Amino acid sequence: MDRGDASPTVASPPSSSASSDSVDPASSEEPEPTATTTTPASDDKSAAPPLDPPDSPLPSGSGASTTRVDLAPPRGHGPARESSWGLTPAPCTNYEQQLIDLDTGLSRVEKEDNGRIGEPGGAELHYWPDTCTGGADYRLRGVPNTRVGLLRADDPHTAEQCRKVSNTGLPPLNLNDSETIEQAGFVVGAAICSVTTEGSVAMATIDHISDGGIGGEATASGTLYVWPEAS
Repeated sequence: MDRGDASPTVASPPSSSASSDSVDPASSEEPEPTATTTTPASDDKSAAPPLDPPDSPLPSGSGASTTRVDLAPPRGHGPARESSWGLTPAPCTNYEQQLIDLDTGLSRVEKEDNGRIGEPGGAELHYWPDTCTGGADYRLRGVPNTRVGLLRADDPHTAEQCRKVSNTGLPPLNLNDSETIEQAGFVVGAAICSVTTEGSVAMATIDHISDGGIGGEATASGTLYVWPEAS
């Protein structure tokens, strides 16, 4: 009903403004409805904040990285290539393990053999089912005999800093154990760093982490920056 009253009021002012010099009573009556139409507008503004997306908290354990990466290449390396990487485990009953190549961000699977790797094939990350008890079975680590480490969220995200921390190693991590991975520094905004089997410097930023819930497996993903070794 209020909108029905307001629409004739909006239509009236143009005709009244044209005849405002000749009809004084009409011009004195119409500003009042115009003032009335501003009241619902102010009510709409008061209702807007609850719908504002920035006020909605991100789900626990996930989010988007706002860390800036310095793309300047380190000495002896070319400009950065940009792609993506991720961990997407199969159910433990598939007896599969995932191997991720940080030169390309590509992953492949092979049959799980109690954590042993049959053919590394240039991979730097290993995600395998340590147990098969119905949830939180998988562990993430650096492939043995590779240079992999963790760049903390508050460290400078530069290729040179990434090359330095790649010597620190990445021990097995249960990504479903939020307390443990937070203490280790595996959080949104951090990055996995490596000097790859091809001699590149790789920085895999951790942009999203999601635990698997009850009976599920954690996943992680982000942006992959690779500075190839200069030929």
